[in-house]
Parts: sequence; structure tokens; C-alpha cells
Amino acid sequence: MPGSGPAARFVAVAALMLSGILSSCQDSGPHLFDSQNYPAQLSAWQLLQVRDGQLELNDAILPYELATPLFSDYALKLRTLWMPDGSATRYRDNEPFDFPVGSIISKTFYYPIDANSTDTPRLVQASANTSYLTDGSMPLDAVRLIETRLLVRQDSGWEALPYVWNEAQTDATLQITGDIQRLQLEDSTFAYVVPNRNECASCHVLDQNTGDLSPIGPAARHLNRLISQNGGKQRKQLDSWQQRGWLTDLPAAEQIPANSVWGESTDSIEQRARAYLDINCGHCHQPGGSGDTSGLFLHAAETSAMRLGVCKPPVAAGRGAGGHRFSILPGHPEQSILSHRIQSSETGVLMPELGRSLVHDAGLELVNAWIAGQAGDCD
Repeated sequence: MPGSGPAARFVAVAALMLSGILSSCQDSGPHLFDSQNYPAQLSAWQLLQVRDGQLELNDAILPYELATPLFSDYALKLRTLWMPDGSATRYRDNEPFDFPVGSIISKTFYYPIDANSTDTPRLVQASANTSYLTDGSMPLDAVRLIETRLLVRQDSGWEALPYVWNEAQTDATLQITGDIQRLQLEDSTFAYVVPNRNECASCHVLDQNTGDLSPIGPAARHLNRLISQNGGKQRKQLDSWQQRGWLTDLPAAEQIPANSVWGESTDSIEQRARAYLDINCGHCHQPGGSGDTSGLFLHAAETSAMRLGVCKPPVAAGRGAGGHRFSILPGHPEQSILSHRIQSSETGVLMPELGRSLVHDAGLELVNAWIAGQAGDCD
């Protein structure tokens, strides 16, 4: 019979061996690529795997959450971290942690789906701290995946890679030039923009003097929060990192800065508004950031009322000022440039300049309440 000789048996054995190798690779830890050989498909990194209708995390990676996340057109985000075996990052008070070479940070943007929608899935809004991840997996019939952004630490520094998910939600493809998708969210349609690789630098270059990319979210004040782990137990997130061996020199709990947790905190309006401005604006509006020349500083460490915008005139007048005289006019958000730019969706006026097409109503309401509660005048 054809196919029953020694050659056929050799092919069959080789096929079984190859199958075993591939299966072993799929079940192994994440794969790190050098900057000259980035794969076209996200699955090659072995960080996330689609299987049986679920998006599953590799056991070697760690999901994490921020206290107050960046607003991105109401998208939810699944954040993960991986570091090579035997490596760790050292605790730092105010700056993002300095992760070792070989580290991979991922951020997957997705929307919940209206269970009653037919044909084209209708996307719905959810609280920014909502998560569809349970025990390391996410049901794909309940969400639509849009993109996954990677930050990869090479010997030369961090590199940013945007991957866009296909409609079947089986894999994501590297899109160096970015992408624009028309999405229906609730009852409105908008343009969702995936930034190109160069645009990532607009936010992730925290010091214009060096031009080096850096993570933004993985800093002590953003990570210092309680998280739910398997079984629903609450534990301190930074303690989990330390126990995993990924974080060293963690100080006592009372010495670690903490931003307010968006939507869940009993902190004051000022504390919550400052946390919101810190994560959404502070990476640019800080000394050395791309917004440095404006003289407006919205990062968490800023204490000067004038530098925070109170009675501060704009460096350059124009459409961005909206005819207003000050970044913040105490008691009057309707006359404050800060509120004007947050509530705008017009290119050249809206802030942040990248990362959103829609207005974040809850964020605007919080900033307005903070300004409305300020006393004094600018005379």
C-alpha cells in the first residue's frame, strides 16, 4: 500500500514530533523577539491565546490594574506584565518602575457587547474599572477586542508596537502605521484611532531631552491599590508583585504614594480630580514632557496653584483658549481653558490631543466640580 513504507513512517514520526514541539511552544512562556524580527501576528509572542471562545493569558504573565486609568473613548483595558525569569524591577516613589531588558508590557483595548444586539455587535459603555477577566481568561462572546499595544524593553530602550485584532477575534496583526475604525458605541458612531508607532512617542516620551520611550501606568501611585484575585479575595497589588519576585525594595505601606481609585473612592473631589488629571495629562504636562513649554503642570507631584493653572494665562492664545483668559478661573469652570479643552472634540482644541475622539462626560464633570469648588479670583 502507498504510504506504508519506511519513508512514510519517518514522515509520520516527524509530524508527531513537530506537533509535540509546537504544542510545547504554545504552552511555554512568552517569546521575546529582537527589534529586527518582530512578528506579524500577536499570537507569536505567546502572551495571549484564543482558545475555546476565550482569550486566555499565559500563566507566566501577570495582569495588573491602575487606580485611575487613562480615558480612551470608553474602551476597557486588559493590562499585563512579563519579565524574564530571575529578573525584577526596583521600587521607585514617583517615576515609573525601571523594568529590566526583556520585559513586555501589553495593553488590550476592548468594549463590552450588548447581549441583545444582532448582526453588527452594539458596543456599550462600562465603568472604567470594570474587568471581564476571570481567572486568567475573558469570554469573547461578551466583548469586542480592538487592539493590543506592546511596550518591549530592548537593550536600546523601550519600543512600541500596535497590533489590531481581526473581526473573528482569532489574532491581531502588527499595524506600524496605525488604524482607524468606525465603531458604534451605544447609539452613536465614532472614529476609533489606533496610533501609529511614531505617535506612541507623543505620550510615552516623558523627557523630551532624552527622547526615550517609557511606560506611564506602572508607577507606585497608580499601582498602589487593592485588587481581586482568584476566589474574590482582595489583596494589595504591589505586595503581589513583591511576592512573585518581580519587585524589590518595597517600603512600608504608609510610605507608598497612592492615587484615588476612579469611581470607587471616598476621597475628596480635589484628590479624585488630581488623580484624573495626573493619568490623563500629567505625562505631557510635567517638567521635561511635551507640554513643558505651556507652563501648565498637571502631574501628581505639582503643588503650585499657578503651575496647576489657577489664574494662569495661556502661553499662546488661539482657538484652544476658547476666548478665556485663564487655565483655571476659580469657581468658574465655564470660563476656564482647562474645562474648555476637556469638553472639546475638535482637532487642535481637544486635550489630550491623541487617544480620544469622544468627550469623557464623567471626567469633565469631576474636573468642573473641582474648579467650581475653588475660592478666590484672578484680579
